[in-house]
Parts: sequence; C-alpha cells; structure tokens
Amino acid sequence: MSKKLLNKEELEIFEITKEYLQKQPISRIVELVRFIDNRLKFNPNFNRNKVEKIVKSLIKKNIILIGTTLTKDDILSVQTRKIIFEHVKQNPGININEIKNEFNLGSNQVLWHLKMLEDFQYIKTVKIGNQKALFDVNFNDDRCHITFHLRNDKIQDIVNLLRSSNEPLRPTNISDTLSIHYNTTKKYLNILLEFQIIVKVNGNKKKRYIINPEPNYIMEKLI
Repeated sequence: MSKKLLNKEELEIFEITKEYLQKQPISRIVELVRFIDNRLKFNPNFNRNKVEKIVKSLIKKNIILIGTTLTKDDILSVQTRKIIFEHVKQNPGININEIKNEFNLGSNQVLWHLKMLEDFQYIKTVKIGNQKALFDVNFNDDRCHITFHLRNDKIQDIVNLLRSSNEPLRPTNISDTLSIHYNTTKKYLNILLEFQIIVKVNGNKKKRYIINPEPNYIMEKLI
C-alpha cells in the first residue's frame, strides 16, 4: 500500500523508519530524525533538514503516527480489522452497532479496530444527527448524508413507492399505504426534499410529492 503513495526518497526514509519502529514507538520526531540521519550520514542525497521534511510528510499522509509502532501497512494485516474495513466499504453509512451485530464483536474490540482504521485514514466517521456513520475515506463527502438516510428501510420504501406511482402522492397516501406513522412519514419526506430526491407539487392546495423528474438525478444520488 505505502509503495503506491510514496516517491523513491520517501520510501527509503519509510524503510528505515520501520526499523526504528521495531524497537520503539515514535515519541518525538526529533529522535526519529536523528536515527535516520545517522543511518544516511554517508548518503549525499540526504541531509538532516530533508530527512525531517520527509518524516513530517509521512506523518501528514498517515503512513506513520506518533505514539505507535504501527504503520499504514500494518493495519490491514489483522484479519478482523481487514474484514471490518471491507464491510464498511461495501456498506457506506453503516454504524458501529451494525458492525457489532454483524460480526458478534464486543464494543471495545470494534471501537479499537475502527480507531486504527480512522487514524490511518482507511475510513472516516461522519456525525449525522445523534449517530456516527462510517464510510471509506474516499467516499464522496457530498453523498454521505443521503447515503446514510437511504439505509433506512422506511425511507427506501417511500422512495420505491414514489418511483412506482403514476401520480403525485400526499403524505397521507404514503403513510396509509406503507403503514408508517404520519409524523414519521413527514419527517422522512422532509429529508428526501432536503437532498432533492423528491420534489413537491401542489394540487388542490394540498402538498403532493413525486420523484425528482430531472433526468438521471435520482440515479446519481442512489448509486
């Protein structure tokens, strides 16, 4: 993984850093720089300032972190952590409880693996309301909130009902058809309105809803 992210000089510094980490975690950048500088003192391509700059670059890229002996390459070597990461990638917007239930893991175990994945920028956490949703770190930020909401079965049912309907529907129609409480239906309709998945049309002065008719808009949001 790291080889794809680093240039030749960064990779050389990283390899020496891994030797340092076999003995101790990084507690202070200056100590790591001193160690690397001593190893490269006969190499004309490096000086102390350059070494320090590259070390800071590795930290900024989350290849190495202060306070741990782990590197980005180590994180997915733990099978449980790798499985959790793949599950988050395949299920964007999933929450911690869903992961606990899916893999029958304890809270502390799940939280530790998620912390490692987030610290080394494999995943990111997005707070939505009072919940924390998990996404691959490269997942489009603009789609996090709507993707999270569309994991809700009732919201998905509303979307599917509106997509299959040949005419605009009132909240009462939706509530009765899907057996969802009226206030809950209104709440979910407002969420879908906010993200422009649906639009509101007025007929006989009563609010009705349809899927956003803009070509390909709904598919762009749902993919």
